[in-house]
Amino acid sequence: MTNQFSSFRRFPTAFAIVAGSALAFGGLIASTSPAYAQGSADYRCTGLADQANTAADSAQGGKQASAKRFVATGKKLCEAGNERAAAKQFRAALKVAGVDEATDSQVASR
Repeated sequence: MTNQFSSFRRFPTAFAIVAGSALAFGGLIASTSPAYAQGSADYRCTGLADQANTAADSAQGGKQASAKRFVATGKKLCEAGNERAAAKQFRAALKVAGVDEATDSQVASR
């Protein structure tokens, strides 16, 4: 039993190299992803949020309080990274205030 297969001796070294490469690549991806996400501001948490906030401020009476609650909830959802749910809250605030959402072409024409 003095003969050993040479591939068994090299396996731990090869495994360590592959595992180390995978960890390094994963770390690279993880470190660059937040920077990319911060660079591209989502319309739902910027433009739509501004529209809903303005509409909530201009609403009358009880509608104003309701619209402001929707806006506040939407902002919390944006902070948590849930843009889709936040957009629903902002659109609900616009609906309560009786204001239609401005599209990109409407904003560009102003």
